[in-house]
Amino acid sequence: MCLSIRKTVITNQSNTQSEQKAVWKLHPVFGGRAALCTVSAQCEAGFDPDSAILLYADLPNAPYLAIENHSPFWCRPVWGDSLSSLPARVQGLLIHDGNGYLALLPLCGDTFKTVICGTAEGLAFRMYANTPVTECREQPAFLSMRGEHPLQLLFDIAKAAGELLGLPMRKDRPVADMFNTFGWCSWDAMQIRVNHTGMLEKAREFQEKSVPVRFAILDDMWADVPALNEIPSDATFGSMVSAMHKSKLRRFEGDPVRFPKGMKAVVDDLHRAGIPNVGVWFPTTGYWAGVEPDSEIEALEKDNLVTTPSGQRIVSPEPEKAKAYFGDLCRTVKSWGADFVKIDNQGFHERYRGIAPIGQSAKAIQSAIDDATDVCFGGALINCMGMPSECMFNRNSAISRCSDDFMPESREWFAKNVLQCAYNGLLQGQFYVNDWDMWWTDDEQAAKNSLCRAISGGPIYVSDKIGRTRPEVLKPLLLQNGRIIRPDESATPTEDCLMENPTKTDKIFKIRNRIGENGLVAAFNIHAENQPVSGFVSPENAGLPAGTYAYYEYFTKTAGILQAGETLPVRLENRDAFRLYTFVPIKNGVAVLGRIDLFTGVGAIEKQDGNRITLCEAGTMGFVSERPLTFTDGNGNTVPCERTGVLWVLNGKDVRFTVS
Repeated sequence: MCLSIRKTVITNQSNTQSEQKAVWKLHPVFGGRAALCTVSAQCEAGFDPDSAILLYADLPNAPYLAIENHSPFWCRPVWGDSLSSLPARVQGLLIHDGNGYLALLPLCGDTFKTVICGTAEGLAFRMYANTPVTECREQPAFLSMRGEHPLQLLFDIAKAAGELLGLPMRKDRPVADMFNTFGWCSWDAMQIRVNHTGMLEKAREFQEKSVPVRFAILDDMWADVPALNEIPSDATFGSMVSAMHKSKLRRFEGDPVRFPKGMKAVVDDLHRAGIPNVGVWFPTTGYWAGVEPDSEIEALEKDNLVTTPSGQRIVSPEPEKAKAYFGDLCRTVKSWGADFVKIDNQGFHERYRGIAPIGQSAKAIQSAIDDATDVCFGGALINCMGMPSECMFNRNSAISRCSDDFMPESREWFAKNVLQCAYNGLLQGQFYVNDWDMWWTDDEQAAKNSLCRAISGGPIYVSDKIGRTRPEVLKPLLLQNGRIIRPDESATPTEDCLMENPTKTDKIFKIRNRIGENGLVAAFNIHAENQPVSGFVSPENAGLPAGTYAYYEYFTKTAGILQAGETLPVRLENRDAFRLYTFVPIKNGVAVLGRIDLFTGVGAIEKQDGNRITLCEAGTMGFVSERPLTFTDGNGNTVPCERTGVLWVLNGKDVRFTVS
């Protein structure tokens, strides 16, 4: 077994310690490679809703990487050396000690949720139910597993959790095909003042600029929320958000001023304007503060709502009522002709304090969302604000946001976002297609943001204001028909970037992904003080097996060959410098790079039959070979090419190559 518990403490709802002790057991799982801790206990007075049971682990201090649930909705990475310094809500922990790595993964059972926290006595597991239940019976508390290779270890412990909880891994979750295309979202363009006229104006701009947008999202807030109309147009962003979070939904229909023809009309008009897939955003709670008392939506859904301790009217956590509520909303959206939904505010379960145990409320809500969207939209759904473990371990749909909201025109935000999204790939990304959120093509960080989205493995969509889309920024991301080439995994940091905060070191920060047998590594400078950083990249960074590989760097357009164990030195002078390396195995002396004019162009190879290469779309093709190559098209005609060292470049779609 990987660790032991040296002490347990039970707290009742009066915040006093019970004399009774929790009974914990370690069970070998995952073929004996992992250990599952289950806990049983009773508390006649009712467990404390926030800190029912504390399990103190017998672990020495060591460097760690923690995935902290720093808000009810989002997670971020935290580094340290003392386990007492761990944040209060850790959802995943990687410890590097003298024996390799220890991974700890707290779980959410049918009643209790577990998180890791730091205490004066070191690391503890905190179990709570969000309501004063009196019994904890064989609740799964956490998994532990040891290993020498941290990225493999984190995948393995996630897989063990998936087997235990009946949770599909990322590769086993179907993704609606529309999310393999490029999209646009209204939020940062129009925010709460989104309107019918503006949506059509943006759609016409895409047509005029030949930008192949294939899905659009009507985001916060299209619906009838009277209080939003009282927010001054010159309100600061912070005051606007504060007012939004106090506002309630009156009708699940378009605002009568901004959408005078109704929601079906705007959806139909967007379809006619060349956007084949239109999505509608709404939060789990109706609007941020629930539904308005004595309103139309309250009357329609009164049997499916519950009143929270704060007086809000929101969806009931009873399974059948939740299913009816989300079914009603999704059927309404479907009746407008919409093609998918984005459901926000999913990590809201603290509002059920005293109403339902967190494991039960999460199962009811997430299952209801999945069922409704499966029936109405074939599973075409973007989950948002749903990173806490109670959501993560109860969801079957594929796509989930993995960071706080995009903040345009903020250099500081870029570093925050790339850290959140990449490190959240280590946990949530094992189960879900991580959505790195929208971005702007005319932002000063646009090129970096576009690269991150390309390598992310998730959907790609922007939120440009009307008139401000820059098509040239999108060219490395898209095929002419608007399709994107998504890598196979959710991007993560490379193994050598796991245990140090990359904003505080002089090393490059690297994120990785794969497309088939090929690897992608992006390198950034996110030093907090904008100092030069340096390091090395290699095929092994991308998780590729040892061997001989060709590399191609997109921005410098350089290529070469690396033998097993060789690396490339990289120096980035400031935060505006970044690189993208593609690693491709050399076979019979040749490596086929695919489309080198696209960030993920190695995935543009539709078919490779011996020395015949067919791309999904014509473009700039690249090959690496030390020996001379000649190229012919399907009719046997010679195709001209340019050679620079070992790099061979030509334009085409279907070519044969011959090695001299």
